[in-house]
Amino acid sequence: MRKLPPLNAIRAFEAVARRLSFADAGEELGVTATAISHQIRHLEAYLGFQLVERRPRQIALTPAGQDLFPKLQTAFDTLGEAFAMLDKDVEQSLVRVTTTHAFAERWLVPRLGDFFENHGDVRVEVETNDDVMDLRAGRLDLAIRYGPQASSNEEAEVLLSDRYIPVSLAEHADSCVQDGRLLGFRWRNADMGGPTWEEWFTKAGEPFPSDRITRFSDESAAFNALDQGLGLLLSSSALVDEGLRSGRYRQIPGPELRGFAYCLLLNPLSRNKHGVKTFAGWLRRAARQI
Repeated sequence: MRKLPPLNAIRAFEAVARRLSFADAGEELGVTATAISHQIRHLEAYLGFQLVERRPRQIALTPAGQDLFPKLQTAFDTLGEAFAMLDKDVEQSLVRVTTTHAFAERWLVPRLGDFFENHGDVRVEVETNDDVMDLRAGRLDLAIRYGPQASSNEEAEVLLSDRYIPVSLAEHADSCVQDGRLLGFRWRNADMGGPTWEEWFTKAGEPFPSDRITRFSDESAAFNALDQGLGLLLSSSALVDEGLRSGRYRQIPGPELRGFAYCLLLNPLSRNKHGVKTFAGWLRRAARQI
């Protein structure tokens, strides 16, 4: 007979080790941060050594905790896969996707018709959120995340890389960056150092007309302004690909700035589901067409 510590304490430690926060682990498991802390102390007392270092503003795993965490995570992943396989009729055909608002609106949704036409047996739920979502905690199957390729972990797969180009509505063919109104947006993650109009004008060797730019708090709002003909947008080439092909948008001549990568990440608990494998395969094929 296996001798194991209390399972609630094991579960609490796995959540804390993954999130490095008592409060976040408690929210995930539906208990208070204090209750999580008590569970961890109970587990440490049972084992006879410390797993978590409690610091004034943060927590960290001890060497023993770092050794234990990946083994527990693998065990929980195996359990999750085992139970996921039991719900064959509904869960196997359902894929829950998370991605940014702009990518969903400008890249994913315009292509979903093709997916449904060829895979009518698969149901898709799309969760748009510009924050990085925890796939395990949120019961999400698949994420499409955007950022520097070097920052993606070994589990992430690059779908496509982009560049930043200035575009306008095709009906405003006479627009030019030298005298037109410019549209911009604030990068949610300022540390990422995303391409900006200032950088574009520097590369073009021209002064930056700061008095002609209208900034928005997010990329989707800037795209809506572009669609209303309010100015030119420095945009990810991936997000305007469909618009350029259809003739709705026109690329303005000038420098192109290096962008980042859209990466595919699968939840280890559900990556073998029929819906997930089907949708991931379709995403890879669609990305290769750009």
